[in-house]
Amino acid sequence: MTKGCAAFFVGQDGEARQRFAVSVTLLGHPAIVELLAEAWEKYGYTHKGAIVVPCSVERFQRAVNAARAQERHHHHHHFRLPHLVRCFRPPHVVA
Repeated sequence: MTKGCAAFFVGQDGEARQRFAVSVTLLGHPAIVELLAEAWEKYGYTHKGAIVVPCSVERFQRAVNAARAQERHHHHHHFRLPHLVRCFRPPHVVA
C-alpha cells in the first residue's frame, strides 16, 4: 500500500471487485463521502477488511476524478475529514 493512500475494493454485487488506492487527501470530497456513506449503509462500521464500496467502477472513478480536479483548484495545506471517513480505518493488511 502506498503511504498516504486508502485501499478500496469497488464493484457492485455479482461483479468482480477491483482494487484502488486513493490519496487520503481526496476522502473529504462530497462525491467520495457519498460513496463511503453507501458503504456504511450496506456494511456498517464493523465491516472487517478493506473498505468495500458497492458501486460501479465507473461511478467510483468519476468521484475520484472530481475530487482530484477540485484538489488541483483548491489545494489546501491543512487536512480535515468528516466524521464518517474516520470510521473507516483500513487494516494493516488488505485482504
